[in-house]
Amino acid sequence: MAEREHEKEVVVLDTLPFTAVAAPDPESGAKERAPHDLIHYTPVGAPASNKEVYSYYAYYAGNNGIGSFQYSNLLFQNLIYQAGFNPNVLPLGSVACTVDATAPCHVWWGGGHKHKAYESVVLIASGLTFVSQAVLFLAVGSLADYGNWNPWVVRGFSILCYAFEFGFLGVKTASKWRAAMALYILSSVTWWASYVFFNAIFPKLSHDLPEVRNAQEEYSNGKITETEYEYRCSIARSKIMNFSYGWNNVGFTVCCALSLGALFGVGADDSVEQNNWGYSVAVAVCTGFWIILAIPWFLWEKKRPGPPLPPGDNYLTFGFKQTWFVAKQVWTLKQTFYYLVAFFLLADGLSTTLTLVSIAQTQVVVFSATENTYLIMVQGGSCIVGVFGAYYIQEYFKIRTKTMLQITNFGCFLVAIWGMIGIWTTKAGYHNLWEFWLFNAQFGLTLGPQFAYGQSFMAELVPRGREYMFFGLLGIVSKGSAWIGPIVSSAIVDLNGNQWTAFPWAASLILVPAIGIFFISEVKSRKECAEYLAREAHHLRKVDAEKSH
Repeated sequence: MAEREHEKEVVVLDTLPFTAVAAPDPESGAKERAPHDLIHYTPVGAPASNKEVYSYYAYYAGNNGIGSFQYSNLLFQNLIYQAGFNPNVLPLGSVACTVDATAPCHVWWGGGHKHKAYESVVLIASGLTFVSQAVLFLAVGSLADYGNWNPWVVRGFSILCYAFEFGFLGVKTASKWRAAMALYILSSVTWWASYVFFNAIFPKLSHDLPEVRNAQEEYSNGKITETEYEYRCSIARSKIMNFSYGWNNVGFTVCCALSLGALFGVGADDSVEQNNWGYSVAVAVCTGFWIILAIPWFLWEKKRPGPPLPPGDNYLTFGFKQTWFVAKQVWTLKQTFYYLVAFFLLADGLSTTLTLVSIAQTQVVVFSATENTYLIMVQGGSCIVGVFGAYYIQEYFKIRTKTMLQITNFGCFLVAIWGMIGIWTTKAGYHNLWEFWLFNAQFGLTLGPQFAYGQSFMAELVPRGREYMFFGLLGIVSKGSAWIGPIVSSAIVDLNGNQWTAFPWAASLILVPAIGIFFISEVKSRKECAEYLAREAHHLRKVDAEKSH
């Protein structure tokens, strides 16, 4: 009997558009819905206001990652390099790396007299960061879809990140490189958590826009087809995501300008000590900038609560239980699963490429805080033009989100291929200052819009109302599981003694999943997600019934 009821649920849901799917018992009719039924978010009350939408963009502008991800990483690399020594000169530790920039540079690592290339330790720090994020997202991911506490997920991680970032003000000498490494890992984990879970809000926000509300009404009245309805929803998601990322880069560029003023103020170019202090001050400036722009969202965010937890469950264990349920259902969400696997590899390749370019760039500019800031400003300006431009091109020519993603993936592949040239020559392949100006100038054409469209395409494949859980999983595969690339790259660098030999590995991690994404279908995904919601509701009602007996 239960199986027949389940089949009836699936049949009913197959007749609905994906973005209108809910998961109540179809036989309940006008009966009051059980409070523990897991339904998707259905917009209620007034549509999203311009004030709320622009406060969403403002938070994105503040949470731009330049302090949490750029300056903190550069400060860590700066201090560990200053603490390093030439392993070819005895006694070990007697000659600093700064004496001969062309010689290998090692630091004490692993206890006793063990030492390791400093580039390898930087890659290990990235790997530890990603592993920590994986555990965190598994625990918290699905919980944010339930109850009224989901706004506090973003706020809580934001506040923790503020504290860790201000901690960099106490780290400005080479002897404290281990403290810099710890703060870098902690601030990166909390920053990425705030970023991922804030990003998970955009599908609900886009479905609450007036134009989407109108499209839903027109579809219900038979004025437009399901295809047209889905297209309007897709464009709305791309609009919110691209505009968010565009404003993110506006904030990125403004924050760079403020940091540049601070660097000149502390005389960062006057000495090594002041350069170190300049990095610490720049992190603090960016944190203050983020706090100011986060306040409007904290005040004006419209409450979009999820359903309550099923009776008998608690917030400490439900996240893992729900993740386990998704894992058991993974083959029924084939398109979503294939994309998560593809993104696992793709994000790994992009992260590894960025880390390798960052190491090479820092070496070429001799760890200069001001020179790095100039380059970062170029990157931010490039992204503003590239991300906004990509959206308008997509809207004008009516290009699918998937097609836009693949175009940017190909550009990212070329970025990694360029690094491979550096294995055989120093004339090109990220060995020269002009290449880093070029890299940051083209960033908005490749890696910038790639992120925006990678998230937008994921929103095409997610069951409605489960955004936090699935974007948490995306956070795991895009960051938490991206330890493979850095760790393997570290081993490649140690084996060959040439950091450019890791670029072929990074290029392959981009190319293979990009090919796989060609075979993912949004249309098939809509049907799979509708059936998933039906099974999820059926499962929880069954569990609830067993507990009541």
